[in-house]
Amino acid sequence: MILRRYRFYILKYCLFIFFLFFINTLSGQKNDSDHLSIFRKKVNQILVESDSLNRQRFFRVEPDTNFTWEKYAAFLKKISDTSKYIVLPLNEFRKTFDNKKIVIGLRHDIDNDLNLAYKFSDIEYKLGFRATYFVLHTAPYYLANSNNMEVHSDRIIPILKKMQDERHFEIGWHNDLVTLQVVYNINPVTFLHNELNWLRSNGINIVGTASHGSNYCKVYHYLNFYFFEECTFPARPNFDNNITVPVGGRNIKLIKGKLKDFGLQYEAYFLNNNKYFSDASITNGIRWNIGMLDLNQLHPGDRVNILLHPIHWHKGSVSANIESFSLPGQRACIIDTLNSTVSVEMPYGINKDSLIASYILSPGAYAKSGGKMQVSNITSHNYNFPLTFKVYAENRSVQKIWTINVYSEKRPSCDFLSFTIPGVTKSVVINASRKSILVEVNESANLKRLPVKFDLSQGVTAWIGPDKQFSNSGTVNFSGNVNYRVVSEDGVDSCIWTVTVRKAKF
Repeated sequence: MILRRYRFYILKYCLFIFFLFFINTLSGQKNDSDHLSIFRKKVNQILVESDSLNRQRFFRVEPDTNFTWEKYAAFLKKISDTSKYIVLPLNEFRKTFDNKKIVIGLRHDIDNDLNLAYKFSDIEYKLGFRATYFVLHTAPYYLANSNNMEVHSDRIIPILKKMQDERHFEIGWHNDLVTLQVVYNINPVTFLHNELNWLRSNGINIVGTASHGSNYCKVYHYLNFYFFEECTFPARPNFDNNITVPVGGRNIKLIKGKLKDFGLQYEAYFLNNNKYFSDASITNGIRWNIGMLDLNQLHPGDRVNILLHPIHWHKGSVSANIESFSLPGQRACIIDTLNSTVSVEMPYGINKDSLIASYILSPGAYAKSGGKMQVSNITSHNYNFPLTFKVYAENRSVQKIWTINVYSEKRPSCDFLSFTIPGVTKSVVINASRKSILVEVNESANLKRLPVKFDLSQGVTAWIGPDKQFSNSGTVNFSGNVNYRVVSEDGVDSCIWTVTVRKAKF
């Protein structure tokens, strides 16, 4: 019976793997430039993302830094083997075929920050790579006045020329032309002619264009490459307004042009690549990142188009700190970043054999202890001894050793500091270790009714049976030994004091 059930599960697993293989194969076939498949790209990205997430969830691997410049540099180094890869800007990529190598086209859309894109290009330039950067004409850096979409800024020319002439990157046109017509009522044909003439007259050689995914595209269900006649059909799913766009109760007929009429040779979404990856893709709330690209899944003859947006990337932090730390029930916590220590005070008597800490590390950092990955609110430790955390900064080249010391409070004091019988006391002996008090009184004292005056440790209370005792209040029968229960301030700890009162002998 067990063997039969085991075979059943094996069969289900094999069928599932076959299904994934079939879908993956389907998603990779996009050889026809006239049939760009959004569905196939999404399927491919979902599979890659799921594989990456599963590895992180079950194997506790080093967390992915996702969008650091260092991570991108590490990726570029992996594809620097010229015997296996050919990496090019898109205009060269579309003309290059090699059945023995993997041909990769690097594309970057400069959305809202040209300076950041320039810094991003430093990574590629220093490692000997070249890519295509598409300049967006509706971005703030492009415009002389952000309220006027028709007036460009001359300030962008020096940066673009340096990227093109000194670093040998390709500069392309990031097309938001349908948005210009539909939202801003600007003639896109006239505008494109004027802007390309201006850029080219300043030495910027533009031959390629890439459609911009404006937020308005989602609102009005169009794609910007619908401006070009060559890219109008077929309409893409969920973006079916390729001829007219309904806005405010009226249908706006799209003005169109042809690529060749503007001296343009290609549209980036219509290249003859068979695989495509983009950090614009978000699946289940997770943005695709370069760490999800398994190079082992690429094969000689593959033509791979990779789109990365510099605005999503940043220089990795060099901070390797524990920014907050807490254990359940702790009294206090002191984080000393100068000496890399965490000191935690716990209540007296608490069991520290297996405690789970909640902590926050520097952005992008992760920690190991004893070579094992640490996870806040999950990993437990024995805190009876100092614990060492090795914290790795987001850039992964900086590490810092932290020592976590967990102390217990001293045993709460439950002591009598003084004890007298007013007016008749001859002598008093307080033995704190034995928790006993011996009082000698005058011969005339009535042991059955004696007033008491005492002082206790700060915050503690004294009880005889169920009755709370107060100094200089009432009387106590001391004809025999009397047990006082003294309770600590937190009510957790208590001790029994035995008080003996006897008459002094002469």
